Amino acid sequence: MSSSIAPDILALDFDGVLCDGRAEYLESSRRVYQEIWNDSDLEVEKLASCFYELRSIIETGWEMPLLLRALVLGIADKEILQNWSSLVPNLLEKENLSQQTLMQLLDEKRDRWIQSNVQDWLAHHQFYSGIIPQLQHILASSKPQVYIITTKEGRFTYTLLEQQGVKIPPDQIIGKECQQPKTETLTNLLPTDDTVSLWFVEDRLKTLLSVQKQANLASVKLFLASWGYNTARSRTLAIENQQIHLLSLDQFQQDFFQWESN
Repeated sequence: MSSSIAPDILALDFDGVLCDGRAEYLESSRRVYQEIWNDSDLEVEKLASCFYELRSIIETGWEMPLLLRALVLGIADKEILQNWSSLVPNLLEKENLSQQTLMQLLDEKRDRWIQSNVQDWLAHHQFYSGIIPQLQHILASSKPQVYIITTKEGRFTYTLLEQQGVKIPPDQIIGKECQQPKTETLTNLLPTDDTVSLWFVEDRLKTLLSVQKQANLASVKLFLASWGYNTARSRTLAIENQQIHLLSLDQFQQDFFQWESN
């Protein structure tokens, strides 16, 4: 990989960029669902395809059990896709739930799952094709310095990467526990030296647009991972946006100069 074109800092999202964790989220959500709604007969397999397709509308993990509830209640996929931001508070109120309750339950269920059968938990994650060898190659290079910025717990992210033989310092994994928006994380990563380049790969267009709005982050090069949790509409908007590059999985596995080829 050409070092002359490589960024100084490469910030990567995790879920939807490096790892497809939809099967894990579905199973964790099922466990939370059964705890809240006491439905041991829930046939989650019948809802899996819809759940996976709608993953793109989820901003943080605690919303996953609510998505499962919406599907059980028969709310149409189109309604969920178009109006999820308004459906969330309505569902919370209707079901007498809070964000904190769902966050706590989801973490508890996941922790118990990991403690009782970590191999099963790991098996519910699948890294996208070619991601691991490319990530190892980048980490072994003199630059860029790699950071993973994720809404997933940093400890879970570290465990998954470690299981794949990827060695990255824990302090270069910035997870949910930091409790700050990605714009703030990127601001902290970006030195005051104007000659330092930072590239950010994310699968959510909304996140990239929020970065684009920050004047202090104008120098950050933005990439939308086309293989991640996003919609055709999001990918079209990315193509139309002159400051966002639509990145394919094939491009990600090539030299950095190929990342901007479309």
